[in-house]
Amino acid sequence: MTGSMPVQYEQKLTFRLLVGYRWVSLLPPLLGLLLFSTPRPLPAMAACLLLATGLTLALTLAVAPLNQLLVQRPWLLLFDLLVSVSLVWYTGPERSPYYMYSLAPILAAAYFFGIRGGVTAAAVYSLLYGLALLLNSLFAAPVNLPAALGQVISFFLIGAIFGYPTRLLKRLYQAHTELAAKNETLSERNRDLDLLRELSLVMQSSVDPAELQEIILQGLVEKMGYPRAVIGLYNERLDTLTGWLVLEQHAAANGQAAPKLAHTDSVIIKEESGPLGQALKGHLALEIVDGEPLTHNAAFNERLIVGAHYLILPLILREDLIGVIILDQLPTERRLTMAERHPLNHLAMHAGVSLSSMRLCIDRARGAAVTAERHRMATNLHDQVSQALYGLAYGLDAASQLLAHEPKLQQLVSNLHQTAVDAQTQIRQIIFDSKPDAVTAAVFVAGLHRRLNALSPLKTMALRLDLPSDFDQWQAEPRRHLYRITQEALANTVKHANARQFIVKLSHDADIIELRIADDGEGFDPAQVDSSQHLGLQSMAERIQKLGGTFELNSAFGEGTLIIIHVPLALAEPVEEVAVVAEGSNW
Repeated sequence: MTGSMPVQYEQKLTFRLLVGYRWVSLLPPLLGLLLFSTPRPLPAMAACLLLATGLTLALTLAVAPLNQLLVQRPWLLLFDLLVSVSLVWYTGPERSPYYMYSLAPILAAAYFFGIRGGVTAAAVYSLLYGLALLLNSLFAAPVNLPAALGQVISFFLIGAIFGYPTRLLKRLYQAHTELAAKNETLSERNRDLDLLRELSLVMQSSVDPAELQEIILQGLVEKMGYPRAVIGLYNERLDTLTGWLVLEQHAAANGQAAPKLAHTDSVIIKEESGPLGQALKGHLALEIVDGEPLTHNAAFNERLIVGAHYLILPLILREDLIGVIILDQLPTERRLTMAERHPLNHLAMHAGVSLSSMRLCIDRARGAAVTAERHRMATNLHDQVSQALYGLAYGLDAASQLLAHEPKLQQLVSNLHQTAVDAQTQIRQIIFDSKPDAVTAAVFVAGLHRRLNALSPLKTMALRLDLPSDFDQWQAEPRRHLYRITQEALANTVKHANARQFIVKLSHDADIIELRIADDGEGFDPAQVDSSQHLGLQSMAERIQKLGGTFELNSAFGEGTLIIIHVPLALAEPVEEVAVVAEGSNW
């Protein structure tokens, strides 16, 4: 076989040569009938030639069905052997013009069944040929044993010699089939590499997750040939899937938009126990073949229109859920093979990495923009508002000294002066709070003492702090928010509680950080406080909300105040809600 000639063509050519051999083997009896004397009457010899010609013509016209029938029922070759040996016997075994023709069944057996088939056919034919010689010796001349033995040996040699290249051809066909399968596998790997290359290019050149989603869908539908693909992104803050995109094969071919659910439709994972929820919670690919609904949300299922056979591929990066791919309208008669699943799993893995990297870049860019805006606002507050307040306080102080002869007016101006000074202090604190510097244990302690000195210069209240030794190893976000919450609680205590001591204790177990803030002040009835109008309480609640924590407040007249806050030790993205539990009410 050459590189340009398939093995299937070689097999067909070999069989055609066998049929051609039969036609050529009819030339000796035809020439003998026309040119030479015959051992039998002329009509009988013509009938023999007609029989052989008819059989050869039937084989020529019905090649395909006869091939299949012979492979299924090898014993049919016995009929061909009987016809051949009958022609040889009738026309003279030792000098029959049908000698070449009689070898055709042996060649056919060697072609279809290799050396074993050729030798077996030769053995059967030798037996039948021996019987023909024996019958001929009863009515004619005795058998020429050396010639007969030479012919029998030739039968076996022909069967073995022709069967060997046939076996080689079958091995070649098997090798060709395996090579074609490996070539197909290699083509699939190249296709996967092309998809990954496109993902890499998009990740480097785009900050739009939707564009990356479209590349993934186009790879699945247009390059890998799947009928329909759906992709959605996971929102960890809301524990939902949203950002849906759909691509269908017929829509892509016609250049039309595929019918799809809304991009902003969402599915809440924690409420979902259908196949989608099982796959995402278990971080495992799940193939459904019995038409089970994707979710328990009938309205969502109706918009998504999932068929009876579909595959759910979670997009995972280091145990974190990034999104999901759903391959829909798959063939209903079978499951996907491991060879089909492998490139899909490979693509899902790289898609998760690409989408996660893009999300990280977007979050970093957003964080950088927020930081830059904080710096800009802090600069404006310092250069404009703070300087204006400083000038106002300076002027009010001078006016107060000039009004010594007007005690009432002087007291009013002094109060205004103190208000301006307090405003200056608050502006400086706002500027300090806007800085994203890391809060270490040293910063935590020094900052609270500095805050207490600013709020209570006479130091009438003691400050007791208890921080764990590994405080600096916590993530920066919870440390910063807990520091701001403690500052706010300290300010409220100084202004309203008339307390002698302020106690802060931070501790944690494997998963939860606990912040306990207590004072021995006058206390209050939390039920009489409107938290929406109380900026200190509202600020603390917002910060706890960003940490995904809980806020518990206990207070009563004459018994001081205790705040207990729990937040996760490992912080990912902020969550949506915060649980607020107040024994008494809110502070």
